[in-house]
Amino acid sequence: MSRRIILLIKLACVLFAVAEPAFAKESVDGANNGDGFISRTLTNAETTRDFWAERWVDFAEGVDYYFSSEHAPPDYKNESYLKLQFKQTWEERGDIQTDFRVKAKVDLPNTQRKAKLFFSSDEYSDNSLEERVRSNSTGERLRRKDSVSGIEITPDSEWHKWQRSARLGVKLRVPLVTFGRYRLRRPMEKWGQWSPEFTQEVWYFSDRGWGETSELNVQRPLGLKLRLRYLTILEFEDKNDYFENVHVLSLNQALSQRSSLEYRIGGILSTEFRTQMSAYFVGASYSYNLHEDWIFIAASPEVFFPKDEGWDAEASFTIKLDIYFSN
Repeated sequence: MSRRIILLIKLACVLFAVAEPAFAKESVDGANNGDGFISRTLTNAETTRDFWAERWVDFAEGVDYYFSSEHAPPDYKNESYLKLQFKQTWEERGDIQTDFRVKAKVDLPNTQRKAKLFFSSDEYSDNSLEERVRSNSTGERLRRKDSVSGIEITPDSEWHKWQRSARLGVKLRVPLVTFGRYRLRRPMEKWGQWSPEFTQEVWYFSDRGWGETSELNVQRPLGLKLRLRYLTILEFEDKNDYFENVHVLSLNQALSQRSSLEYRIGGILSTEFRTQMSAYFVGASYSYNLHEDWIFIAASPEVFFPKDEGWDAEASFTIKLDIYFSN
Protein backbone atom coordinates (compact mmCIF):
# COMPACT_ATOMS: atom_id res chain seq x y z
CA MET A 1 0.00 0.00 0.00
CA SER A 2 1.56 3.34 -1.06
CA ARG A 3 2.37 6.23 1.25
CA ARG A 4 -0.43 8.30 -0.29
CA ILE A 5 -3.00 5.63 0.61
CA ILE A 6 -1.71 5.51 4.18
CA LEU A 7 -1.80 9.33 4.32
CA LEU A 8 -5.43 9.41 3.14
CA ILE A 9 -6.49 6.84 5.73
CA LYS A 10 -4.68 8.75 8.48
CA LEU A 11 -6.33 11.99 7.35
CA ALA A 12 -9.75 10.35 7.52
CA CYS A 13 -9.09 8.97 11.03
CA VAL A 14 -8.00 12.40 12.23
CA LEU A 15 -11.12 13.96 10.74
CA PHE A 16 -13.38 11.40 12.41
CA ALA A 17 -11.64 11.95 15.73
CA VAL A 18 -11.77 15.75 15.81
CA ALA A 19 -14.91 16.70 13.87
CA GLU A 20 -17.56 16.08 16.50
CA PRO A 21 -15.55 17.40 19.49
CA ALA A 22 -14.82 20.54 17.48
CA PHE A 23 -18.50 21.22 16.95
CA ALA A 24 -19.21 20.40 20.57
CA LYS A 25 -16.52 22.87 21.71
CA GLU A 26 -17.99 25.54 19.45
CA SER A 27 -21.36 24.98 21.09
CA VAL A 28 -19.88 25.29 24.61
CA ASP A 29 -17.88 28.38 23.73
CA GLY A 30 -20.98 29.92 22.22
CA ALA A 31 -22.92 29.32 25.42
CA ASN A 32 -20.19 30.88 27.58
CA ASN A 33 -18.99 33.75 25.42
CA GLY A 34 -21.95 34.57 23.22
CA ASP A 35 -22.64 32.98 19.86
CA GLY A 36 -19.53 31.56 18.21
CA PHE A 37 -18.59 32.11 14.60
CA ILE A 38 -20.13 28.84 13.38
CA SER A 39 -23.33 29.46 15.37
CA ARG A 40 -23.70 32.98 13.98
CA THR A 41 -23.03 31.78 10.44
CA LEU A 42 -25.60 28.99 10.73
CA THR A 43 -28.18 31.32 12.24
CA ASN A 44 -27.81 33.74 9.31
CA ALA A 45 -27.94 30.85 6.87
CA GLU A 46 -31.08 29.51 8.56
CA THR A 47 -32.87 32.83 8.05
CA THR A 48 -32.10 32.70 4.33
CA ARG A 49 -33.01 29.01 4.13
CA ASP A 50 -36.37 29.55 5.88
CA PHE A 51 -37.20 32.37 3.46
CA TRP A 52 -36.56 30.25 0.37
CA ALA A 53 -38.14 27.12 1.85
CA GLU A 54 -41.33 29.05 2.54
CA ARG A 55 -41.33 30.45 -1.00
CA TRP A 56 -40.84 26.95 -2.42
CA VAL A 57 -43.73 25.47 -0.43
CA ASP A 58 -45.95 28.46 -1.32
CA PHE A 59 -45.14 27.81 -4.98
CA ALA A 60 -46.06 24.13 -4.59
CA GLU A 61 -49.36 24.95 -2.90
CA GLY A 62 -50.13 27.46 -5.66
CA VAL A 63 -49.51 24.83 -8.34
CA ASP A 64 -51.70 22.35 -6.44
CA TYR A 65 -54.54 24.88 -6.19
CA TYR A 66 -54.22 25.70 -9.89
CA PHE A 67 -54.78 22.05 -10.88
CA SER A 68 -57.40 21.15 -8.26
CA SER A 69 -59.07 24.47 -7.33
CA GLU A 70 -58.89 23.23 -3.71
CA HIS A 71 -56.76 24.17 -0.75
CA ALA A 72 -54.84 21.44 1.09
CA PRO A 73 -56.39 20.22 4.38
CA PRO A 74 -55.42 22.43 7.36
CA ASP A 75 -53.40 19.65 9.04
CA TYR A 76 -51.57 18.58 5.85
CA LYS A 77 -47.79 19.03 5.75
CA ASN A 78 -46.68 19.71 2.22
CA GLU A 79 -43.79 17.40 1.30
CA SER A 80 -42.29 19.62 -1.39
CA TYR A 81 -38.55 20.08 -1.16
CA LEU A 82 -35.50 21.43 -2.90
CA LYS A 83 -32.15 19.72 -2.32
CA LEU A 84 -28.70 21.01 -3.21
CA GLN A 85 -25.74 18.63 -3.10
CA PHE A 86 -22.04 19.40 -3.41
CA LYS A 87 -19.52 16.55 -3.56
CA GLN A 88 -15.78 16.61 -4.17
CA THR A 89 -13.33 13.71 -4.44
CA TRP A 90 -9.56 13.83 -4.23
CA GLU A 91 -8.03 10.80 -5.96
CA GLU A 92 -4.63 9.26 -5.27
CA ARG A 93 -3.39 9.86 -8.80
CA GLY A 94 -3.98 13.61 -8.37
CA ASP A 95 -7.35 14.05 -10.08
CA ILE A 96 -10.13 16.05 -8.42
CA GLN A 97 -13.76 15.27 -9.29
CA THR A 98 -16.56 17.68 -8.34
CA ASP A 99 -20.32 17.14 -8.44
CA PHE A 100 -23.08 19.71 -8.04
CA ARG A 101 -26.63 18.41 -8.13
CA VAL A 102 -30.11 19.85 -7.71
CA LYS A 103 -33.21 17.78 -6.95
CA ALA A 104 -36.72 19.08 -6.36
CA LYS A 105 -40.27 17.85 -5.82
CA VAL A 106 -43.56 19.75 -5.85
CA ASP A 107 -46.19 17.97 -3.76
CA LEU A 108 -49.74 18.06 -5.20
CA PRO A 109 -51.92 16.52 -2.42
CA ASN A 110 -55.28 17.32 -4.01
CA THR A 111 -54.63 15.39 -7.21
CA GLN A 112 -56.50 12.10 -7.39
CA ARG A 113 -53.43 9.88 -6.91
CA LYS A 114 -51.14 12.21 -4.97
CA ALA A 115 -48.95 13.32 -7.85
CA LYS A 116 -45.64 15.12 -7.48
CA LEU A 117 -43.81 17.17 -10.06
CA PHE A 118 -40.07 16.49 -9.98
CA PHE A 119 -36.84 17.90 -11.34
CA SER A 120 -33.32 16.48 -11.13
CA SER A 121 -30.09 17.79 -12.60
CA ASP A 122 -29.11 14.20 -13.41
CA GLU A 123 -30.86 10.86 -13.91
CA TYR A 124 -29.31 8.36 -11.51
CA SER A 125 -29.86 5.34 -13.78
CA ASP A 126 -27.52 6.92 -16.36
CA ASN A 127 -24.70 6.02 -13.97
CA SER A 128 -23.39 2.48 -13.63
CA LEU A 129 -24.13 0.40 -10.54
CA GLU A 130 -20.52 0.91 -9.48
CA GLU A 131 -20.93 4.70 -9.48
CA ARG A 132 -24.22 4.47 -7.56
CA VAL A 133 -22.96 2.35 -4.64
CA ARG A 134 -19.60 4.10 -4.18
CA SER A 135 -19.26 7.43 -2.38
CA ASN A 136 -17.02 9.06 -5.00
CA SER A 137 -17.90 12.02 -7.18
CA THR A 138 -18.56 11.34 -10.86
CA GLY A 139 -17.95 14.83 -12.26
CA GLU A 140 -21.66 15.65 -12.63
CA ARG A 141 -22.51 19.26 -13.45
CA LEU A 142 -25.69 21.22 -13.97
CA ARG A 143 -26.19 20.48 -17.65
CA ARG A 144 -29.53 20.90 -19.36
CA LYS A 145 -29.09 17.80 -21.53
CA ASP A 146 -28.65 15.64 -18.41
CA SER A 147 -31.53 17.18 -16.44
CA VAL A 148 -34.89 15.42 -16.17
CA SER A 149 -38.36 16.61 -15.25
CA GLY A 150 -41.81 15.08 -15.12
CA ILE A 151 -44.57 13.78 -12.87
CA GLU A 152 -44.48 11.06 -10.21
CA ILE A 153 -47.62 9.26 -9.04
CA THR A 154 -47.62 7.41 -5.72
CA PRO A 155 -50.99 5.88 -4.69
CA ASP A 156 -51.73 5.74 -0.95
CA SER A 157 -53.21 2.27 -1.20
CA GLU A 158 -51.03 -0.84 -1.42
CA TRP A 159 -51.33 -3.56 -4.05
CA HIS A 160 -51.02 -6.95 -2.35
CA LYS A 161 -48.64 -5.40 0.23
CA TRP A 162 -46.60 -3.70 -2.51
CA GLN A 163 -46.00 0.07 -2.43
CA ARG A 164 -46.14 1.52 -5.92
CA SER A 165 -44.90 4.57 -7.77
CA ALA A 166 -44.63 5.58 -11.40
CA ARG A 167 -42.68 8.32 -13.16
CA LEU A 168 -43.19 9.82 -16.57
CA GLY A 169 -40.87 12.53 -17.78
CA VAL A 170 -38.42 13.96 -20.28
CA LYS A 171 -34.75 14.78 -20.48
CA LEU A 172 -34.43 18.49 -21.19
CA ARG A 173 -32.47 18.25 -24.42
CA VAL A 174 -33.16 18.66 -28.12
CA PRO A 175 -34.64 16.41 -29.33
CA LEU A 176 -36.48 15.55 -26.11
CA VAL A 177 -35.85 12.10 -24.62
CA THR A 178 -38.94 10.60 -22.98
CA PHE A 179 -38.77 8.03 -20.20
CA GLY A 180 -40.97 6.04 -17.86
CA ARG A 181 -40.25 4.14 -14.66
CA TYR A 182 -42.48 1.83 -12.60
CA ARG A 183 -41.35 0.85 -9.10
CA LEU A 184 -42.64 -1.74 -6.65
CA ARG A 185 -41.35 -1.87 -3.07
CA ARG A 186 -42.26 -4.35 -0.35
CA PRO A 187 -41.02 -4.62 3.25
CA MET A 188 -41.08 -8.39 3.85
CA GLU A 189 -41.69 -10.54 6.93
CA LYS A 190 -38.71 -10.54 9.29
CA TRP A 191 -36.16 -13.35 9.04
CA GLY A 192 -35.44 -13.65 12.75
CA GLN A 193 -33.75 -10.34 13.57
CA TRP A 194 -33.21 -9.48 9.90
CA SER A 195 -35.55 -6.94 8.25
CA PRO A 196 -35.61 -7.49 4.46
CA GLU A 197 -37.03 -5.15 1.82
CA PHE A 198 -37.30 -5.86 -1.90
CA THR A 199 -37.55 -3.26 -4.66
CA GLN A 200 -38.26 -3.91 -8.33
CA GLU A 201 -38.03 -1.30 -11.10
CA VAL A 202 -38.79 -1.49 -14.80
CA TRP A 203 -37.81 1.50 -16.91
CA TYR A 204 -37.69 2.72 -20.51
CA PHE A 205 -35.78 5.56 -22.20
CA SER A 206 -36.49 6.44 -25.82
CA ASP A 207 -32.73 6.77 -26.52
CA ARG A 208 -31.60 3.65 -24.60
CA GLY A 209 -34.43 1.15 -24.63
CA TRP A 210 -35.69 -0.72 -21.60
CA GLY A 211 -34.09 -2.23 -18.53
CA GLU A 212 -34.86 -3.53 -15.06
CA THR A 213 -33.33 -3.18 -11.59
CA SER A 214 -33.87 -5.61 -8.69
CA GLU A 215 -32.70 -4.69 -5.20
CA LEU A 216 -32.66 -6.61 -1.91
CA ASN A 217 -31.84 -4.69 1.27
CA VAL A 218 -31.51 -6.65 4.54
CA GLN A 219 -30.69 -5.10 7.94
CA ARG A 220 -30.41 -6.23 11.54
CA PRO A 221 -29.44 -4.50 14.80
CA LEU A 222 -26.31 -5.50 16.69
CA GLY A 223 -26.93 -4.02 20.11
CA LEU A 224 -28.16 -0.47 20.68
CA LYS A 225 -25.75 1.47 18.46
CA LEU A 226 -24.71 -0.94 15.70
CA ARG A 227 -26.63 -2.02 12.60
CA LEU A 228 -25.49 -4.54 9.99
CA ARG A 229 -26.73 -4.12 6.41
CA TYR A 230 -26.43 -6.24 3.29
CA LEU A 231 -27.39 -4.78 -0.09
CA THR A 232 -27.40 -6.53 -3.45
CA ILE A 233 -28.56 -5.01 -6.75
CA LEU A 234 -28.99 -6.82 -10.07
CA GLU A 235 -29.55 -4.73 -13.20
CA PHE A 236 -30.17 -5.62 -16.84
CA GLU A 237 -30.20 -3.17 -19.76
CA ASP A 238 -31.50 -4.52 -23.06
CA LYS A 239 -28.99 -2.71 -25.26
CA ASN A 240 -26.07 -4.19 -23.30
CA ASP A 241 -27.48 -7.72 -23.15
CA TYR A 242 -25.71 -8.57 -19.89
CA PHE A 243 -26.27 -8.23 -16.14
CA GLU A 244 -24.47 -5.98 -13.68
CA ASN A 245 -24.46 -7.00 -10.03
CA VAL A 246 -23.17 -5.40 -6.82
CA HIS A 247 -22.93 -6.67 -3.25
CA VAL A 248 -22.28 -4.33 -0.32
CA LEU A 249 -21.89 -5.28 3.34
CA SER A 250 -21.83 -2.38 5.78
CA LEU A 251 -21.76 -1.77 9.53
CA ASN A 252 -23.30 1.46 10.82
CA GLN A 253 -22.39 2.80 14.25
CA ALA A 254 -24.38 5.60 15.90
CA LEU A 255 -21.90 7.91 17.61
CA SER A 256 -24.45 10.41 18.90
CA GLN A 257 -27.86 11.80 17.98
CA ARG A 258 -26.19 13.86 15.25
CA SER A 259 -23.39 11.67 13.94
CA SER A 260 -22.70 8.16 12.69
CA LEU A 261 -19.87 6.12 11.21
CA GLU A 262 -20.27 3.49 8.52
CA TYR A 263 -17.74 0.85 7.46
CA ARG A 264 -18.36 -0.95 4.17
CA ILE A 265 -16.94 -3.48 1.75
CA GLY A 266 -18.35 -4.17 -1.69
CA GLY A 267 -17.88 -6.22 -4.84
CA ILE A 268 -18.91 -5.45 -8.44
CA LEU A 269 -19.66 -8.25 -10.93
CA SER A 270 -20.66 -8.43 -14.58
CA THR A 271 -21.78 -11.12 -17.04
CA GLU A 272 -20.52 -9.19 -20.08
CA PHE A 273 -18.09 -11.95 -20.99
CA ARG A 274 -18.69 -14.46 -18.23
CA THR A 275 -19.77 -14.02 -14.64
CA GLN A 276 -16.77 -12.55 -12.87
CA MET A 277 -15.82 -9.84 -10.41
CA SER A 278 -14.65 -6.62 -12.06
CA ALA A 279 -13.75 -4.63 -8.92
CA TYR A 280 -14.07 -4.47 -5.16
CA PHE A 281 -13.70 -1.67 -2.60
CA VAL A 282 -13.43 -0.93 1.11
CA GLY A 283 -14.33 2.37 2.71
CA ALA A 284 -15.92 4.31 5.51
CA SER A 285 -18.17 7.36 5.91
CA TYR A 286 -18.46 9.76 8.81
CA SER A 287 -21.81 11.60 8.66
CA TYR A 288 -22.71 14.63 10.74
CA ASN A 289 -25.95 16.59 11.04
CA LEU A 290 -24.33 20.00 10.85
CA HIS A 291 -27.45 22.03 11.62
CA GLU A 292 -30.93 20.89 12.63
CA ASP A 293 -32.59 18.83 9.88
CA TRP A 294 -31.34 20.60 6.76
CA ILE A 295 -27.52 20.69 6.56
CA PHE A 296 -25.65 17.39 6.48
CA ILE A 297 -21.96 16.73 5.83
CA ALA A 298 -20.11 13.45 5.21
CA ALA A 299 -16.46 12.49 4.83
CA SER A 300 -15.63 9.23 3.05
CA PRO A 301 -12.20 7.65 2.50
CA GLU A 302 -12.17 4.68 0.13
CA VAL A 303 -9.75 2.25 -1.49
CA PHE A 304 -10.87 0.80 -4.85
CA PHE A 305 -9.40 -2.29 -6.54
CA PRO A 306 -10.34 -2.55 -10.28
CA LYS A 307 -9.54 -5.69 -12.23
CA ASP A 308 -8.66 -3.66 -15.34
CA GLU A 309 -5.75 -2.12 -13.41
CA GLY A 310 -4.44 -5.46 -12.15
CA TRP A 311 -6.24 -5.08 -8.81
CA ASP A 312 -3.91 -2.19 -7.88
CA ALA A 313 -5.27 -0.03 -5.05
CA GLU A 314 -6.74 3.40 -5.92
CA ALA A 315 -7.29 5.55 -2.83
CA SER A 316 -9.66 8.51 -2.67
CA PHE A 317 -11.21 10.89 -0.18
CA THR A 318 -14.68 12.48 -0.64
CA ILE A 319 -16.50 15.32 1.10
CA LYS A 320 -20.28 15.66 0.58
CA LEU A 321 -22.57 18.50 1.66
CA ASP A 322 -26.38 18.25 1.45
CA ILE A 323 -28.69 21.25 1.97
CA TYR A 324 -32.50 20.86 2.10
CA PHE A 325 -35.17 23.49 1.60
CA SER A 326 -38.47 22.09 2.87
CA ASN A 327 -41.42 22.76 5.14
